[in-house]
Amino acid sequence: MHAFVVPLTVFLALVFAVSALGKLRSADRGSASFAALQIPVRHPDAAAVALIAAEAVVAVGLVATGGWLFVGFAAGAFVLTAGLLIVVVRAHRKGATDDCGCFGEWIPSAIGPRLILRNVMLTIAASAVLASSILVQTLLGGPVGVPLALSSPSSVVPAVGALAAAALIAVATWATVRASTTTPAASSPADRGAGAVVVPETGEIVDLLAAGSRARLLVFVSPGCHACETALTALTAAEDDLNGLVDLYVVQRAASGAAGTASAHALPQAARFALDVGGSLSASLGTGRATPVAALIGTDGLQAGPLAVGSDETALLIDSIRALATAPPA
Repeated sequence: MHAFVVPLTVFLALVFAVSALGKLRSADRGSASFAALQIPVRHPDAAAVALIAAEAVVAVGLVATGGWLFVGFAAGAFVLTAGLLIVVVRAHRKGATDDCGCFGEWIPSAIGPRLILRNVMLTIAASAVLASSILVQTLLGGPVGVPLALSSPSSVVPAVGALAAAALIAVATWATVRASTTTPAASSPADRGAGAVVVPETGEIVDLLAAGSRARLLVFVSPGCHACETALTALTAAEDDLNGLVDLYVVQRAASGAAGTASAHALPQAARFALDVGGSLSASLGTGRATPVAALIGTDGLQAGPLAVGSDETALLIDSIRALATAPPA
C-alpha cells in the first residue's frame, strides 16, 4: 500500500507547491485566475493570497504529517483539485479560452479539453490518496503518511523507491507540460496573407507578416485577461522608446458582435489595435490560446526570437528592445 500511496502523495505535494510558487512569482500574484475562470470575487487579491496559502499548507501537510491529520490534508487536496475541475468545466462551457493561471506563468494552460483532462487526472490522484489513507487508517491499522511510512522498518526500501518514482513522475510531467506550451521561432516565411489583420479604426487590412521598412512588436491579448493589462502597462511605460524602433500592434482575436470590434483594454497611444479575424495570424505564429503573448517581427516578415508568453516574458522582451533604443551610439 505504501508503494502506491507515497508516490501519489509526493506528486500531489509537488503539484501544489509548484502551483503556489508559480502564482506567488507572477506579476498579479495569481489574481487573474479568477477573471480567467469567470469566478466572481469581490477582492481577487485577497482571494489569491488565501488560495496560495491553502496550496502551500496542503503541500507541506501531505509530506510532513501522519495519521488522521494526514487524512485531513488528503481531504484538503481532494477538495482543491475537485473544486478546480468544477470551475474549469464551468468556464469551458461558458466559452472561456484564456490561460487559467493555475501555475501562474510557469506553465501556461488555456482553458479547454486538455486542461479539463489534466484536472481530472489530478482529482483522481487526490481521491486515490484520500481513499487509500482512510483504508489504511481505519481497517489495516498501519501507519499512514510519508513520515510514518519511512519510519516503518519493513517499508523503508519500498518507500525510498516510491519517492524516487514520484520525483521521476513529477519531472517527466513538468517537462511534458512545459514542452507542449513552448513554440519554436518561425524559421520560414509564412504563407502570403497569413498575417492579415483588420484595423477597426481605419477599416484597413494589414499583413503583419509581410516584409516592411520597420520591425513590428505584436502583443496578443484577450478580453477579461488581467495579465494582459499588466503586459500593456509595461508597453505603455516603454512606448516612447519603442516607437523609434518598431511599430506597435495590440492584437485581439475577433469575436462575434459589435463589442468584439473594440479593444477590451486601455491601449498605449503609439499602439494600433488590430483584430485577428479567424485567428490566422496567431495560428501562423503558433501563439496558442493563452494570453498575453508577444512576438517581434523583423523587417523581412519573419519572427525574431522566441515568443514571449505571459506578462513577465512580454515585459522582458519590451525591456530588451527598449535597451536598444536607449543604448548610446557606438
